[in-house]
Amino acid sequence: MSELITLARPYAKAAFEFAKSESVVDQWSKDLMVAAGLAQDEQVLNYFSRPDVPDEDLVQLVCGDNTSEHYKNFVRLLVDNDRLSLLPEVAELYQYYLEQDSQALTVDVFSAVELTDAQKQAMTAALSKRTGKQISLNTQIDETLMGGARIHCGDLVIDGTLRGKVDRLKTQLFN
Repeated sequence: MSELITLARPYAKAAFEFAKSESVVDQWSKDLMVAAGLAQDEQVLNYFSRPDVPDEDLVQLVCGDNTSEHYKNFVRLLVDNDRLSLLPEVAELYQYYLEQDSQALTVDVFSAVELTDAQKQAMTAALSKRTGKQISLNTQIDETLMGGARIHCGDLVIDGTLRGKVDRLKTQLFN
């Protein structure tokens, strides 16, 4: 997974910088989200990798009829470099760059149990103070965690899970 993110990063960064310079950030965001959804389908991924499919057919499939020529050129670049399968990662990174630029940040919180409203508010306030951005929480229950929470805030990962604490203690004891 981290390899896919590494491969997708230059495409997402270039797409965001171009879209920002042309003032079409929101439209590209929508287009990339649609393309990412398409690229997550197994049959579509198999179609992407077929050598008998012309490149323009792939561009047409991903872009449809209602996209700009610049966006089609971006998709052509992905097709030419055999990177269409990276569309979900490109879209994810594009959203990250968009959030970084807009002073808003969506934070993923994984916890063993449902968080109370008070916990969510405290977490939002603390993360907002730490990052200087407006925080939107996306909470998810992960029953594999024994306790605590793991927070993914952009590049920052805060592991407050019981397993994480045990692993850190183990490292301290043996080093």
